[in-house]
Amino acid sequence: MITFLAGIQTFTKSPISIVLFLLLFTTSAHAEERLLRPQDPVHNIDGNTHQKIEHRMSPEIYNQSPFSGHAPGSIAKAPPSGSKATVSSPVSYNGGPVMPSVSKIVLLWYGNWNQSNGTDTPAGQQIIRDAIWGLSVSNSINNYSGITTGYSSSLGNYSQTGGASVTQASASAIVEFTQATSNTYGGKTLSDSSIYSLVKAYAGTGDPNAIYLVLSSSDISESSGFLTRYCGWHTFGSVGNNKIKYGFIGNPNRSLSACAVQNTSPNGNAAVDAMVSVIAHELVETVNDPLLNAWYNSSGSESSDLCAWTYGSQLHQASNGSYWNMSLPTANGASRNYLMQRQLASKDSKCYINATGSVQ
Repeated sequence: MITFLAGIQTFTKSPISIVLFLLLFTTSAHAEERLLRPQDPVHNIDGNTHQKIEHRMSPEIYNQSPFSGHAPGSIAKAPPSGSKATVSSPVSYNGGPVMPSVSKIVLLWYGNWNQSNGTDTPAGQQIIRDAIWGLSVSNSINNYSGITTGYSSSLGNYSQTGGASVTQASASAIVEFTQATSNTYGGKTLSDSSIYSLVKAYAGTGDPNAIYLVLSSSDISESSGFLTRYCGWHTFGSVGNNKIKYGFIGNPNRSLSACAVQNTSPNGNAAVDAMVSVIAHELVETVNDPLLNAWYNSSGSESSDLCAWTYGSQLHQASNGSYWNMSLPTANGASRNYLMQRQLASKDSKCYINATGSVQ
C-alpha cells in the first residue's frame, strides 16, 4: 500500500499516467495471484487431466519380452547407481510457492488391503507407514530427506520468493482413512477426477499444509495410465478456500516390472517396497513444487524426475538377494531397509542418496 500511494503521488500531474499505473499495478497483482492460486486441474470427458506430474515407469519393463505379460523385474543384477555428473536440464525456480512445512500425511487406502496375496495386507500397509514416518525424521547416518531439506549447505535449499524454504519431506503425523472399492469412485477403475473426489470426501475443510495420498490395492486400475504410463503422480486442487496437495500411488503387483527393478525386496513385499520408492519421489516433488509452478525445468520435469530409477553408490544386498540403499528409523525404535531412488540437490543439480557426506 505504501508503494502504491507513492506511485500515485508521482503521477498526480498526469491523469493518463495514473490510469497506466493502476493498470500495471492490477496486472502485477493478478499475476502474483495466479502464481499463488493457479487454476485447478481441468478433467476431460474421461475424467482425466494432464495437469499432474507423473512418475514414469521403470526401465526394467522395457527389458521384458513383449510377449511376457510384463514379467517381474530381475534380481540378477544390482540396480543402476546412476551418473555423478550435473543433470543435463536442471530445475530452476519459477515463482510459485514451496511447502516450508508439512502438517501431516493423510493416507487414503482404496480397495482391498486385507487380502491373502502377500502384498495387499496390513503388514504391507505398515511398511508404508514406517517409511513415511522415517522420512520425517532427521537421521544423520542415512539422511535421505536432507537432500531436499537443505541439511548440508553444499546441497542448497528449495526456496521461494521471500526466502521461505522446504524444511520437511514428510511428516511424523499420519492420518488414515479406508475406502472399500466403491462405484462412487469408479469401482475398480479410478480416474483422475474420481481420485480428486475421494480426496475431497475425506479432506474436510482441507489442510493446505498436508499431503493427501491415495494408495490403491493391486486389483485397482487408474484409467489415465497406471502401469502403462506411470507409477504415480501428484497435483493439487481446491477444497473450499484452500489449495490442497494430493497424489496417487497404486500397488503395482500385477505388473511388477513396470514400477520395480527387482522382484524381491528388503521387506519381503516387492510391490509395496516399490510403492515406497514412488511415495518418496512424490513427497519430495510435492514439497518443492506443490502447485506445479515452483521448481521444474524447461521440459516440465521436477527434481525427482531427473534422478528417477538410479540408486547411488551405497547399495547393500540382503540375505534374500534383494538390494537396499537406505535404512530409516521407525516409530517403535527399530529400523527398516529400503531401495530408494536418488534425489536432486538444488545447489549443484546432482543426484544424491544421502545428505550426510553428500553421497551420490
